[in-house]
Amino acid sequence: MKNNFFLAIATSLLFAAGCIKEQTPAGLILNETVSFTDTTYMVTPIPAPQQRILFFEEATGVHCTNCPDGAAELRTLKANHPNRILSTAVYSPFLNAFQAPSKYDFNSQDALDLVNFLGNSDPSKPSAAINRTTAPNNQGNTGNAYFYSKTDWATTIAGMLSQSTPININLEAFVNGTDYRLKSKVTFTDTITAELAYSVFLIEDDVIDAQDSTSTTIDDYEHMHVLRKIITPLAGSSFLNSTPTKGRGVVFERTFDVVLPASVINKNNCHLICVVNKVGSSKEVLQASEIHLP
Repeated sequence: MKNNFFLAIATSLLFAAGCIKEQTPAGLILNETVSFTDTTYMVTPIPAPQQRILFFEEATGVHCTNCPDGAAELRTLKANHPNRILSTAVYSPFLNAFQAPSKYDFNSQDALDLVNFLGNSDPSKPSAAINRTTAPNNQGNTGNAYFYSKTDWATTIAGMLSQSTPININLEAFVNGTDYRLKSKVTFTDTITAELAYSVFLIEDDVIDAQDSTSTTIDDYEHMHVLRKIITPLAGSSFLNSTPTKGRGVVFERTFDVVLPASVINKNNCHLICVVNKVGSSKEVLQASEIHLP
């Protein structure tokens, strides 16, 4: 125990980075940089692997009449697979123009940037990127190969739920003055050589506003998992990129500063989703975790 403690301290001093500014990759410009601190150490014994959590980036819109059915399908999948699916509702511009009787404008630059990052255009709706794997049917939209049709969601996740993940994610959230701080811990339970990054999303639940459906406009529709802000660069915030082989027992901690955007209606309904994804030719999400703001 004592040896492990001193090893942790030594490696923390070796790898810890002071508070620095995250550099946004060229072409993936966000309005703000992200402050963070890093710590790396080893742990023994190696903890048991977590179950793999799947991540949906659901393309939706207020004027998409079939999107309530998409939201219902996602609720069903979550109910059928408890604690195995996380999601964010991405209100990109297609079928999402702000107009009466809506009270809130769900459009955001981050939503548009995200669908462009995952494809080359705003995809058909409802559709979803699932763990950022390549969809066999790209909805007829050239370049949107990451977005699965609603009819493909259940069969797609059936094969993914049994897959293992080489990393565990544990999250803590703290009040930091008028803002927040997210501490994320990644523990490697298997060896991995891929280049990795954190992607962090701020989402808001229980936003009551209008929504078109196939039969009428629903005035008091409950919009869930609304994407409010992407805390990190779109491709993610890279980590351990100077360590090509990440072995079993390596622990990496990163603490992010989180500033709530003005679009948030009720901070008590906000969550942070942290995913670890590959960087480069593959964008695959290896694991996801969620925490409610304190």
